[in-house]
Amino acid sequence: MTRSALVVGATGIQGSAIARQLVEQGWALHGLSRTPGAQPGVSPVAADLLDPAALATALHGIAPTHVFLTSWLRMATEAENIRVNAAMVRNLFDALRPAGSVRHAALVTGLKHYLGPFEAYGKGSLPQTPFREEQGRLEVDNFYYAQEDELFAAAGQ
Repeated sequence: MTRSALVVGATGIQGSAIARQLVEQGWALHGLSRTPGAQPGVSPVAADLLDPAALATALHGIAPTHVFLTSWLRMATEAENIRVNAAMVRNLFDALRPAGSVRHAALVTGLKHYLGPFEAYGKGSLPQTPFREEQGRLEVDNFYYAQEDELFAAAGQ
């Protein structure tokens, strides 16, 4: 059986690296971005994660078993980062839900997951390095936490 994936943010640094690896391993691959570029072995999907109707239309008929989410948007404040980036994850999984095909999703986060958002970056009590997945969340608002929460909510439906 061919494994199929949707890489969200496929033209970014992380997304393009993931896409390249999956193509080399023989995956059937769709790459979602607002402005897709040509990538060998990747079927491009143009969509804005903040437009639920257009996203649902763009993903109609696509049934990935795996989703790799590497996309986020920087806003003026962390409160806006949380609102916008949570909505992007929620909209994505709402659009994929009708196909009922997703078995695994990976959310790619960065150093801000462990050191906090831009406004609080590296301030206060910091976790010990090396950073580990089992470390608890920092006591600050963080858009990566909102993305995780939306992913967990989607997994529970």
